[in-house]
Amino acid sequence: DLMNSEFAGDKSRPVESEAAFVKSMEELMPIFEREGIKLNLQSHPNDFIELNTEAIRMIRALDKDWIKLVYSVAHAFFYDDGIGDVAKHLEEAGDLLAHVLIADTLNHKAGFGLRYIVNPPNANVTIHQHLNPGEGEINFEALYRQLREMKFDGIVTNSVFAYPDRPEWSNELTLKSIREGLNLQSIKL
Repeated sequence: DLMNSEFAGDKSRPVESEAAFVKSMEELMPIFEREGIKLNLQSHPNDFIELNTEAIRMIRALDKDWIKLVYSVAHAFFYDDGIGDVAKHLEEAGDLLAHVLIADTLNHKAGFGLRYIVNPPNANVTIHQHLNPGEGEINFEALYRQLREMKFDGIVTNSVFAYPDRPEWSNELTLKSIREGLNLQSIKL
């Protein structure tokens, strides 16, 4: 009874992408309501909506209590154009926050935008990682503190993709981060 999706589209064609999204939602919302399906939406790098505040505005504009936000920690630097203020993002989301994807990342805007060298320089690419917590530049202390303060009781998911050759090791590190960060050490997950 729950589906996660992204805004998708093309950030270089935001007007057309938004129009297509709205048209699709007009067609899908009656089906979701009839079938009792909840929807969680995520803004994603290279989507027509990348910023956290814009994702929240769009979800609020849809005006359905069963449409909520997926927050991907690994996209934090895209959500506010290189700042990565995870606590502010979660606070802005408030009651819309339903699902948090846990992974670390590096700020793609750091080093005057030269952290990643792309050739040719004007190539249309979107680069980000999904690393183990602690391997990037996300402030996990602020993230977990904000989730605890909000008394978040939604879904928390491991979203690390960087170690397909060592998934058990990566999963253990991420689960440890989640348990300690949310004070869930005694809870068996």
